[in-house]
Amino acid sequence: MIKYSEIQLDQLAIHRVGNKNRAEKNFVSESLFTLSEEMTEDLMKYFIKPLKRSHDYYRFKGEEANYDTHPLHRAASTVFSDPTALLAESENILNHLYSQSNHPKIKSGELFVAYFNGILIEDELVAGIGIFKSEQKSSFFDVSEGHNQLVMSKKEGILIEKLDKGCLILNYEGHDGYRVVSVDNNNYEANYWLYDFLDLDYVRDESFHTRSYMQLCNDFSEQVIGEAATKNEQVQFLNNSVDYFNKNEVFDTDSFLEAVIPAKDDFEESYKENFEEKFKDEFRNFQKDYNVPATQNFSISNAALKSESKKLNNLIKLDTRIQIKLDFNNPEGCRDFLEKGYDESKGMSYYKVYFNEES
Repeated sequence: MIKYSEIQLDQLAIHRVGNKNRAEKNFVSESLFTLSEEMTEDLMKYFIKPLKRSHDYYRFKGEEANYDTHPLHRAASTVFSDPTALLAESENILNHLYSQSNHPKIKSGELFVAYFNGILIEDELVAGIGIFKSEQKSSFFDVSEGHNQLVMSKKEGILIEKLDKGCLILNYEGHDGYRVVSVDNNNYEANYWLYDFLDLDYVRDESFHTRSYMQLCNDFSEQVIGEAATKNEQVQFLNNSVDYFNKNEVFDTDSFLEAVIPAKDDFEESYKENFEEKFKDEFRNFQKDYNVPATQNFSISNAALKSESKKLNNLIKLDTRIQIKLDFNNPEGCRDFLEKGYDESKGMSYYKVYFNEES
């Protein structure tokens, strides 16, 4: 976990990066930006606030023996060894970003390269290098005094409430690609920032494993259960999965499968024979397609669980244009207060929902 309460901004270089595809030129500043107390306060909000919402750790791709070939790992190592090298290395970072800015949709913008101190990660105080890019400009009115009246003009500038793209390289685990957090709020070219420029990979930690399994469960419910059972069973499987992650601190494949096996009544007849064994085999085969070990134990990340739970498909859509949305944070309610049946007189299936009062 990263804590920013003691973080300080020590140095800042500002350049402008163009689009290589459109043959736009870069603008290189010859000196570091002079920081004032007021400006530093606003810049810290602009840079750091979006990063606080990022719970995933990344690392630069590669191995310890060949990190010298990774331009950002090399630049970070140089600056961490000698912070006075920030300006020179910021130009190298600018040129690397420019070389990756060859898609017509990529916007030009200001590039900020910052050096921070006082970042706490895993109880260790470390330095950090921030790389931030502004792309979107916002219009505003500038009002000034004329001779006998106020004069208003329209200008454009950077909206400090929204960071477009950014990352923070932490001087931690440098032998394993450092630890990096990243944000991209203008995801128009998905690979450009995270993979082409930063060239990052996820750190295989509890957050990564929790997120991966939640995504796996969502796809399994749609692609496997959805082929053999009703939408209700899909949602109930996801509901059971979230319930397991909420109630356990450590994930274990065998105990997970025991906890999430759905009722077989709503499955096709061809699927009911040896139901439990068939279900478990299907899940383990699905794991292999995801390149996830068939048996795996890991600590569950509550932050990743909360984030991924919001992405799960929790809607039961009916052909009568009625939708039932289930709350994965209340798994007992989904099981106890929702019943499915069949009305012989109408020749239709139905759901019965129990409640005390409307909210």
